[in-house]
Amino acid sequence: MVGIVTDDLDSQHQNEAIARCQNELILNGYQCMTRYTGKEPDSMGKAIAELRLRKVEGVLLIGLSFVEHDRLEKLIQRWLPDVPVLLVYQNERVNMENVYCIGANEKRGFRCCVEQLVERGRRNLALIIEKNRASQPKIQSYFEAAAEEHPDVQYNVYTGVDPCVGADEVVTRILKERPETDGVLCVQDRLAIEVMYAFMEQGKRVPEDISIIGEGNSELCEVSRPRLTSLDTMVTVSTMMSVRILVDVMEGRAQTHKITLDMELVKRQSL
Repeated sequence: MVGIVTDDLDSQHQNEAIARCQNELILNGYQCMTRYTGKEPDSMGKAIAELRLRKVEGVLLIGLSFVEHDRLEKLIQRWLPDVPVLLVYQNERVNMENVYCIGANEKRGFRCCVEQLVERGRRNLALIIEKNRASQPKIQSYFEAAAEEHPDVQYNVYTGVDPCVGADEVVTRILKERPETDGVLCVQDRLAIEVMYAFMEQGKRVPEDISIIGEGNSELCEVSRPRLTSLDTMVTVSTMMSVRILVDVMEGRAQTHKITLDMELVKRQSL
């Protein structure tokens, strides 16, 4: 039995990660139990304590709550001292022999997006972040730091945008507030495609007038017209690797304690 603990049921990224982990574990012959930590102060402790009571053989922790390593270390020492624990989408591990981590270099990835927009001649940028994105503050800080390396670049940030119905609204707002916007990074491919189509409906040509970059490198990128340039955040790779690392450790095979993957910007027609 493997325990999967998440802190966010609203995140599409995390829900997809959980589904991939469950499928991969089942293929490797392991049953799964999934728990949500909730928002209460002691909910993480209760979730981890329950894993001990269920006698899990390994644990996957998925979410931003688990970056509080001082608190997490105490919980693992108390409830899971001999159980392999893997932190998914994290680049810093708890300094314990039974704790592993795998993540992608988000800072470098989002910096690459900004650099490509600047190289393309774009100087008026916008960052659009989907609604309920738990990592919004971190992504925003990476984008802003990268943009501020270029004194001639101006930027705006738009958060809380619904991928299903928010594209028209945010594009209308951008064109009203900053009609000179010529480069857009959308944190989620579906949102990026909807934003791209909304700009085109307003008479903007992609990529002649404005460049659009998505995030996720999903299959949607190939079917959109123009085809969407997207940042591959290595979600699928890191999820699959996390399960394989955990299975190896549970079955007595040695594994490295920390793996950091490089994100890749997959260039298509929208850049």
